[in-house]
Amino acid sequence: MPENVMASIPGGQALIDWFGRVHRLHDAELFEINLTSNGASVLRVRTFQMTGKTDDRGHFILEKHAVVTITLDQVTYVALSNFNLPGIIFDLEITRFEDALQVSWSGSYGVEGTLRAKHLQVAFVPAKP
Repeated sequence: MPENVMASIPGGQALIDWFGRVHRLHDAELFEINLTSNGASVLRVRTFQMTGKTDDRGHFILEKHAVVTITLDQVTYVALSNFNLPGIIFDLEITRFEDALQVSWSGSYGVEGTLRAKHLQVAFVPAKP
């Protein structure tokens, strides 16, 4: 995902600053999809950053836990498959598509999809699971 696209979205630069890079939400839990034809639609995700360090049991240490909310206004396109929540995101990308912004993700488990909207914003709240 190009950093300039994420940085241009309201709240996008704050998310880049939190993770220190554009975070593609790998292994994040997509736990809410709320689509509406008249108003704001929402994707809500629990995510984290995996470090290269392990604990005494050999598990990778996770840090920077957060709940990320992607709000889409004026949704123009919806394509979802394997609709099962919660889903586990393999890779999420936000790009420009004609006169809209596109959110596309593949899943390691559960729902995958593509949504397009005229307006998009990102917010997050630091939160351990």
